[in-house]
Amino acid sequence: MESSQICPKCGRTIPEGQIVCLCSLPPRRRYWLHSRETILLLCVLGLIIAFAVTGFAARLYHSRRAELARSWFDRANAELKAGRAEAALSDFRTAIIYGQHELPPEQQQEYELEFVQALIATGRTEEARSYLLDLWERGPGDSRINLELARLASQTGNDADAKRYYNSAIYGIWGGNAEDVLRSRTETRLELYHYLLDRGEKTEAESELLAIAAATPPDASSRAQVGRLMLQVGLLQRALDQFEQALRLDNRNYEALAGAGEASFQLGNDRDAVRYLGNALREDAQQKRRPGSQADSAAHETEQAQAMQDLAIAQETLALDPNRPGLDPMERAARAIRAYDAAVTRIESCAKEHGIALPEPSRNLTPFTDAASDELAEVALAKHIEQLDPLMEFIYGMESAATDNCGSPSDSTNAAIARLAAKTHASRP
Repeated sequence: MESSQICPKCGRTIPEGQIVCLCSLPPRRRYWLHSRETILLLCVLGLIIAFAVTGFAARLYHSRRAELARSWFDRANAELKAGRAEAALSDFRTAIIYGQHELPPEQQQEYELEFVQALIATGRTEEARSYLLDLWERGPGDSRINLELARLASQTGNDADAKRYYNSAIYGIWGGNAEDVLRSRTETRLELYHYLLDRGEKTEAESELLAIAAATPPDASSRAQVGRLMLQVGLLQRALDQFEQALRLDNRNYEALAGAGEASFQLGNDRDAVRYLGNALREDAQQKRRPGSQADSAAHETEQAQAMQDLAIAQETLALDPNRPGLDPMERAARAIRAYDAAVTRIESCAKEHGIALPEPSRNLTPFTDAASDELAEVALAKHIEQLDPLMEFIYGMESAATDNCGSPSDSTNAAIARLAAKTHASRP
């Protein structure tokens, strides 16, 4: 029997019947699918794919709900604008349901506030108030919620709540950048101002107006708007200051020019009134000649007619005033006689219509009132210029009598005489 051999490579005995040692044979080939690591990797990849598919499906689902929320919201707004409040209410409810947890908090709040508007439009003010109070509990410093509560309180006649919520809205939290916040606060103050004015609380309204003026940005249109509001409540000098600030920003702003002219006219400053009103009318005419200019509104036409009337009266006042500095006696006399002629013409017409007695001049005035011609009257008055003031008082008396019996003058010359009378009497101690 042949003895076993020793493998020179590994030192092990080669069994009988085996030619070579197993260590010298090539290793058996193992397939990668048979590896535990491979199987584990495949499982992990499968899980990743499953998560990706699930995530995509979830995102698709949430995106679809957000899209439906926006679609129902747009539809609800259209219904509300068309006056179909009940339909809008149902659509807003659907939008809120779809938008819950799908939209940003700011957008969800916008949907809820519009839903409140639909509740109010359908007459459900108590439900709207309850809904707003629930929103307020979640965000008591939110200015938009406070503003809606203020509006609702003003509609229901709750004055204390209206003022409280308006002030909370003004000083609360607004969204947007600094410019947006300033604009929102100014608009809310304006709303409060109109609310106070409607209630006859003029002093409080003026305080809000002054606060608006202090916070108004350096913008010509904004300044002119504040000036117009001040003009409406009789804050003439403050209104003029606002208009002049607007003109320093834009010297061709029509609203500022017209407002400054009206304020100057009411303050009795005829020279500035003529300058501002003349520039305003010229600027308006230039705007109308520009391509694409729109037709004037009824309010603008009324404002323009008033500006033209005030301009004519201011010009006549300057032209008739016999006491303007720098005039020689002859010019002073000519102006007085011209005013006398206008006053006599009006009082005679009024006397014929209403049967009133004509005022009689004193004996000292007859050389001027009974002169054969205006030229002779002017010469006589220039020689006796000390009689100018008594003559003007007689003229003012005729104009006052005509106004008392026949109403305010429509002619700019007679209106100028009445204006001169008011200025003269106001300047006396």
